[in-house]
Amino acid sequence: MPKFSGPNWFSKPQSRKKSKGPPPSKGVTLVSFADEEQPPGSGGPVPPQKSPRKHHNRHHPGGKSPQPSQVSWASSEAGGKGGGSGSGSSSSRSAGGAEGIFSRQSSIRQSATSQRSGFSSSGPSRRPPPVRRPKRAMADTEKEEAVNLQVEFEWVLHEEVHKVLKQLHEILVECAHRFPVPLYGNEGKKQDKFVLTAPPEQLKCVVTLTGDSITHADINFKVQRQQQQTQRTTITQDYPWKIQQVQDAANHLQQAINHIDNVDSSYNFKTSDEVLHILGNILGALQRGRTSLVVPRKKPIDELMKSRNMKALSPNLPEDLAISFYIQSHKLIFVAYQLTNFQGTMKFDSCQAECSVPWLNEVLVLFTVALQLCQQLKDKISVFSQYKDFTVGSRSASAMSY
Repeated sequence: MPKFSGPNWFSKPQSRKKSKGPPPSKGVTLVSFADEEQPPGSGGPVPPQKSPRKHHNRHHPGGKSPQPSQVSWASSEAGGKGGGSGSGSSSSRSAGGAEGIFSRQSSIRQSATSQRSGFSSSGPSRRPPPVRRPKRAMADTEKEEAVNLQVEFEWVLHEEVHKVLKQLHEILVECAHRFPVPLYGNEGKKQDKFVLTAPPEQLKCVVTLTGDSITHADINFKVQRQQQQTQRTTITQDYPWKIQQVQDAANHLQQAINHIDNVDSSYNFKTSDEVLHILGNILGALQRGRTSLVVPRKKPIDELMKSRNMKALSPNLPEDLAISFYIQSHKLIFVAYQLTNFQGTMKFDSCQAECSVPWLNEVLVLFTVALQLCQQLKDKISVFSQYKDFTVGSRSASAMSY
């Protein structure tokens, strides 16, 4: 039986599907290189040669694979001249063996290619399942975190809340001592003198501020309709000008101090709601007190002209003139108003002068510091309030819940 060889069998995989073209007119047989030396028409078998490597192939007769260097294709035009029956059977068996070898090599190469591309005959390959963390380890971590939060929460309730409240009390008492009115042991009745002017000599006012009232003032301002005319009036001690903003701020400050005094230093808070309630009352009082000084409530011009303070002036001003004193931030402001009737519409012109009050600046700084400290503690407690089950003494219960 002839041995089949050739480089195309191992370098280029061929399709196993047979060609559908027309059959060749004359038979095609396999002829080895040894056949070329024999005379034509002998049709005898070629003696087998030893292969350098043994390949066991179940498709080849005898279990031996052909040598690569001994197989080639050749077209025999005289296949029927001297071949005979023996030659025909040998040729058909050789062709069948070559086709079996070709089919096996092609299938091996095709399977290797499909494995490299990630697909197999059974379907696309799947990724390995992700490695998941054991549930027991996650539960232990969550339990440890809950216990740590509970410990910190109890420390904040028992230690930090009282510490911050004590600091707030000291700040607010210091702020109360800056007020020129009787407040939390402060005697008040502090007296200051200020000069307010508006160039060019349009307005000049010398004021004596005692507590929350102007006990004396010399007021001179020019009237717009008559630039040469100067209007004069005074405020006497018998009828002082009351500045309600100072008293309102002092009242709100007293409320904030009272909220702190109502908390016993030995009291143990049990929930975050208790702390948030107290801090909310303190913050509300401090914000109202600071706002009363920073944002004054401006009165309408008609309400201002009918106020009790205007009736205390000596001498009284004409009906189309009015004055006002108020506090905005750390300044004392004096304003003179003049009403005009323009085509049936009442309008007013104003001229103002201001001066800085030292104790107001100190009071506002202490208000701001107290608000920031109180807000920081409230924010910290609000974080723990998200855990609704947190109460003092529930550390073991929270740990067992996991």
